[in-house]
Amino acid sequence: MREKIEYGEFEKEMELNREELKQFLQKMLEKLDQGRITCQFKEREVYVDFEEPVKVEVEYEGSSEREELEIKFKFKGKVLPEVPPFQ
Repeated sequence: MREKIEYGEFEKEMELNREELKQFLQKMLEKLDQGRITCQFKEREVYVDFEEPVKVEVEYEGSSEREELEIKFKFKGKVLPEVPPFQ
Protein backbone atom coordinates (compact mmCIF):
# COMPACT_ATOMS: atom_id res chain seq x y z
CA MET A 1 0.00 0.00 0.00
CA ARG A 2 1.32 3.44 -0.88
CA GLU A 3 1.67 6.20 1.65
CA LYS A 4 -1.25 8.61 2.04
CA ILE A 5 -0.77 12.10 0.71
CA GLU A 6 -0.34 14.81 3.29
CA TYR A 7 -0.49 18.52 2.71
CA GLY A 8 2.93 20.08 2.48
CA GLU A 9 5.91 19.40 0.30
CA PHE A 10 7.29 16.37 -1.48
CA GLU A 11 10.42 16.14 -3.57
CA LYS A 12 11.82 13.15 -5.42
CA GLU A 13 14.90 12.78 -7.62
CA MET A 14 15.26 9.88 -10.01
CA GLU A 15 17.67 8.73 -12.68
CA LEU A 16 15.76 7.41 -15.68
CA ASN A 17 16.69 6.20 -19.13
CA ARG A 18 14.79 7.57 -22.15
CA GLU A 19 12.07 4.93 -22.10
CA GLU A 20 11.51 5.28 -18.34
CA LEU A 21 11.32 9.07 -18.69
CA LYS A 22 8.79 8.73 -21.51
CA GLN A 23 6.63 6.36 -19.43
CA PHE A 24 6.85 8.61 -16.36
CA LEU A 25 5.72 11.69 -18.32
CA GLN A 26 2.94 9.79 -20.11
CA LYS A 27 1.58 8.45 -16.80
CA MET A 28 1.79 11.92 -15.29
CA LEU A 29 -0.35 13.39 -18.06
CA GLU A 30 -2.94 10.60 -18.48
CA LYS A 31 -5.60 12.48 -16.50
CA LEU A 32 -4.69 15.99 -17.68
CA ASP A 33 -7.96 16.37 -19.60
CA GLN A 34 -9.78 15.77 -16.32
CA GLY A 35 -7.85 18.53 -14.56
CA ARG A 36 -5.48 16.23 -12.69
CA ILE A 37 -1.72 15.72 -12.71
CA THR A 38 -0.53 12.38 -11.32
CA CYS A 39 2.94 11.25 -10.24
CA GLN A 40 3.40 7.62 -9.26
CA PHE A 41 6.36 6.34 -7.24
CA LYS A 42 7.02 3.04 -5.48
CA GLU A 43 6.29 4.52 -2.05
CA ARG A 44 3.52 7.01 -2.89
CA GLU A 45 1.29 8.56 -5.46
CA VAL A 46 0.76 12.29 -5.75
CA TYR A 47 -2.49 13.51 -7.30
CA VAL A 48 -2.99 17.21 -7.87
CA ASP A 49 -6.31 18.60 -9.07
CA PHE A 50 -5.83 22.00 -10.63
CA GLU A 51 -7.75 24.94 -11.98
CA GLU A 52 -6.88 26.89 -15.11
CA PRO A 53 -4.92 28.88 -16.04
CA VAL A 54 -1.66 26.99 -15.55
CA LYS A 55 1.55 29.03 -15.51
CA VAL A 56 4.52 27.20 -17.04
CA GLU A 57 8.09 28.28 -16.29
CA VAL A 58 10.98 26.81 -18.27
CA GLU A 59 14.56 27.41 -17.14
CA TYR A 60 17.67 26.16 -18.92
CA GLU A 61 21.27 26.36 -17.77
CA GLY A 62 24.03 24.82 -19.81
CA SER A 63 27.77 24.49 -19.95
CA SER A 64 30.21 22.03 -21.45
CA GLU A 65 30.16 20.09 -18.16
CA ARG A 66 26.48 20.03 -17.25
CA GLU A 67 23.04 20.90 -18.60
CA GLU A 68 19.86 21.42 -16.63
CA LEU A 69 16.29 21.89 -17.82
CA GLU A 70 13.74 22.76 -15.17
CA ILE A 71 10.02 22.91 -15.90
CA LYS A 72 7.58 24.22 -13.27
CA PHE A 73 3.81 24.22 -13.36
CA LYS A 74 2.07 26.76 -11.12
CA PHE A 75 -1.69 26.67 -10.63
CA LYS A 76 -4.49 26.92 -8.13
CA GLY A 77 -5.23 23.49 -6.82
CA LYS A 78 -4.86 21.14 -3.93
CA VAL A 79 -3.23 17.83 -3.10
CA LEU A 80 -5.95 15.35 -2.27
CA PRO A 81 -5.91 14.22 1.38
CA GLU A 82 -6.32 10.54 0.39
CA VAL A 83 -4.86 8.51 -2.43
CA PRO A 84 -7.53 7.39 -4.91
CA PRO A 85 -7.03 3.92 -6.39
CA PHE A 86 -4.50 4.01 -9.22
CA GLN A 87 -5.90 2.95 -12.59
